[in-house]
Amino acid sequence: MLTFYDIPSKVPGQAWSPTNWKVRFVLNYKQLEYKTEWIEYPDIEAFCKEYGIPPTATKPDGTGYYTLPAIHDDKTGIYMADTFPIAQYLDKTYPDTPVVIPAGTETLVKEIVDTNFPKLHPLIMIAFYEITQITNPVSGDYFERTRSAFFGKPLKDFVPTGEAKVQTLEQIKNGLEEINALYKGKFIMGDNPTLPDFVFAATFLGVKILLGEESDVWTEVAKFQGGKWARLLDDLKDFQGVF
Repeated sequence: MLTFYDIPSKVPGQAWSPTNWKVRFVLNYKQLEYKTEWIEYPDIEAFCKEYGIPPTATKPDGTGYYTLPAIHDDKTGIYMADTFPIAQYLDKTYPDTPVVIPAGTETLVKEIVDTNFPKLHPLIMIAFYEITQITNPVSGDYFERTRSAFFGKPLKDFVPTGEAKVQTLEQIKNGLEEINALYKGKFIMGDNPTLPDFVFAATFLGVKILLGEESDVWTEVAKFQGGKWARLLDDLKDFQGVF
């Protein structure tokens, strides 16, 4: 049995994190049996250190930055974090399941994600403050305190209004136009979804949950590129379960 580690919300069993949905999509697509264990933000570093999961980045002060998503596999005993290596591991360890990084495409897949995911950052930042609202107080307060300190301003300041909002939505639309150009069919690599599709879809789903389906931002994004991103989520609706 696999264990998937995610960050809880105030609603029991609700998965909301755009980052963690990347791996949850992969697990669901592969139809692997797994269970979710929920870890509050302040406990992530201690959890990772306890189970030997290395940091996924480095803080400005040179110390390790520990993040989710993470998994544990009873089959091999491994604990690991970070989307790309987890996807590689699942493809290799469970070869009878649909692959998300087809053989020989590792460099291409990484390039697609690394080059294009930053184009989604403005959309994520619009929803940043809502993370403090959807999570339990212990996580929401921690997220507000640490991220405000890192960016040097309150998270509410990332929510654009007026003309700034119009400009941000235009920036998002332009970035999504470049991502849309990757799609020559239903998915980037053909008839079946691969990791880049799940990475992009995870962002849309997370933002949709954080801001609300009826929010003006999601309503606009859902119409961009002729409704492409709403259709992408609909095409992947069978892989949006929380177990």
